[in-house]
Amino acid sequence: MKAVSYADGKVKTSEIQKPSGEGVLVDIQSAGICGSDLHLLEVGAHSPHVAGHEISGITKNGKHVAIEPIIPCSDCEHCHSENYHLCKNESKGMGMSINGGMAEQMIVPESCLIELDTKVPIKDACLVEPIAVALHGLIQTKTKEHHKIAVIGGGTIGLCTVVAAKFMGCEVDLYAKYDHQKEAGLKLGAGIVNGSYDRVVDCVANETTLNLSAKHAKPGSWIVILGIPMKGINLPGLKIIMNEIKVFPSIMYSSVDGVKDFLIAAKVIAKYPKIGETIITHRFHLDDSEEAFRVAGDKTSECIKVVFDPALK
Repeated sequence: MKAVSYADGKVKTSEIQKPSGEGVLVDIQSAGICGSDLHLLEVGAHSPHVAGHEISGITKNGKHVAIEPIIPCSDCEHCHSENYHLCKNESKGMGMSINGGMAEQMIVPESCLIELDTKVPIKDACLVEPIAVALHGLIQTKTKEHHKIAVIGGGTIGLCTVVAAKFMGCEVDLYAKYDHQKEAGLKLGAGIVNGSYDRVVDCVANETTLNLSAKHAKPGSWIVILGIPMKGINLPGLKIIMNEIKVFPSIMYSSVDGVKDFLIAAKVIAKYPKIGETIITHRFHLDDSEEAFRVAGDKTSECIKVVFDPALK
């Protein structure tokens, strides 16, 4: 079968053996290119595994599923406290330390399958993963419907945060750099950032956006960091201290009271099944992996989410 990987700064499509072993066989229907994939490619990371951790597909018995791409040990203090995303005890990440979803098929543990409502377009359901990322930061900061949310950054995570906040009943505004991102935000129901907010979700996390986040954070509020601050978390110290603004660096997804962020994300996309029409801007066959990654990394391409569709002709 065909599969996409990247190593030493290069993307390639290869013919590999079909998966075998224990678990559930899934025919992949969509696999998204994440910003972390672009970063690892840019720094020349050596990753011999099949790439892709934003994945949806269909099982052999016809179930439409999203795939939660982490396999924790299930036996450490983090796993027992439902913070399994923090597991460092032989935890495995699909597309990172083991094969991911940029392929025609994959085998995954049944515990990683999140069944989807059939009204959700399966070709768009790779968005369940970034929606879960967005939900995690909001859930962990105990966001409620009366909170006003500012989202900083109009990429995939930012737009998924808009949708997640709307699902929670919140008023939400978006700051986006590019016109096509602003237009997407408006389609999803976001206003324009202005004033102060109970939660400011920074989906970029560079010095400029972190200062903007601090500017719009109410006294006593939360700044949720969903972007990866590669050069450090550089916030204006006096404003943060004087206003007791709390900072939550958020990563991946977990579970609260037995309910996975991924399960809630599946409900979000079921409520808003047309969000893929707004967020997914480009689709590629697995054979076109170099072009897909080029477009995903090109700020002039007006792309938001680029996905692989193994069945695309």
